[in-house]
Order: sequence, then structure tokens, then C-alpha cells
Amino acid sequence: MEKIIPHFGAINLALPEEYNEATYLVDGREIDLSLAFFNAFPGEDGFTEFSAVKDLDPAVLDRVSGFMEQLDSKIARAHAACVADFHAGGVVRDTYIDHHLEEFSPEQLATLIEGTDPALPVEERMLATLHLSHVGLHPMPDDSDASFAMFDFTFGEDLTNYVVAVKFAEDGAIQGVDVES
Repeated sequence: MEKIIPHFGAINLALPEEYNEATYLVDGREIDLSLAFFNAFPGEDGFTEFSAVKDLDPAVLDRVSGFMEQLDSKIARAHAACVADFHAGGVVRDTYIDHHLEEFSPEQLATLIEGTDPALPVEERMLATLHLSHVGLHPMPDDSDASFAMFDFTFGEDLTNYVVAVKFAEDGAIQGVDVES
């Protein structure tokens, strides 16, 4: 039996692919979508271990499908969370932007902020270039408290290995905004 998931197509319930990929167009940019099915469990050494899911519960795909049907609104909320975090002096400004402001050469910075409003402070011009690059869904059939979805924002994969990660719970609530590599 299969279930159709928006943007990903048919998913086999009996033997789902552990990692599924798709693309989606956002503001003229192609972003990567990923959908991973795995079980998390405590390993012998105290670290979390993962195993592939077999015989996927249809309810898991129903939740994924519902989330993906609202992808555009989730993208808008994730972007708004980045902007709000920046203005609150959170990790977007104090970690992500400040780090890159120190690391970028004058030429890299000039190229990055080209086309933004020159009347704005450089930090706000950098914020204006932050864009979505990846949405990863990680439905946890074991009811783990891990994030259901993560939206990664970047200045560009060619400029940095760091992303601003906006994490969503299964119910669509934003769990947090972090900087990750």
C-alpha cells in the first residue's frame, strides 16, 4: 500500500525508503526537501542510535502529508521567526550574522549585500539575504521529543557551512531557532 505525500510522491507503507528527496521552488530558488523515516532508541553507550522503519504506520504519513500541504505557510512562519530572532538580539544576529561579519572578506560581504538597501545597517542588509535552502522532515514514529521538521536558512552553501535552523514540532509550533553546522 502506498500513500501520496505532497512534493515527495508515493511512499510505500510496508517498506518505506529511509531517506526521500525532492525539490521545491521558493522565491525563484530551488530548495531541497528531505523526508527521513527512522526509529530512535538509546544505545548501549548512552548515545541515541537509529534504525530504519519497516511497516510504517499510515498515521505517520497522514501527519507528514498535513504538514506538507501547509508548506508555504510554514516557510513564511520560519522566515518570520528568523527576523524576529534577529530583532530580539538572538542567535540569528549574535551568532550567525556577527560570526559571518567577522569571517567574510570585504569582497565577500560586498557581494553578499549587493542589491540590498544601502540605507540599512550592514547587519540588516545581511539579514535580507538570508534564504531558505533545505526543509527536512523527521517524523519520529517512536513519539520522541525530537523536532518534526527543520527549516535551514543560509547566506549560501558556497559561503558558509553554518545554517540558521528553525525547528517545528509536529503540531506546527516553532520549537526554536538555532545555529548549526
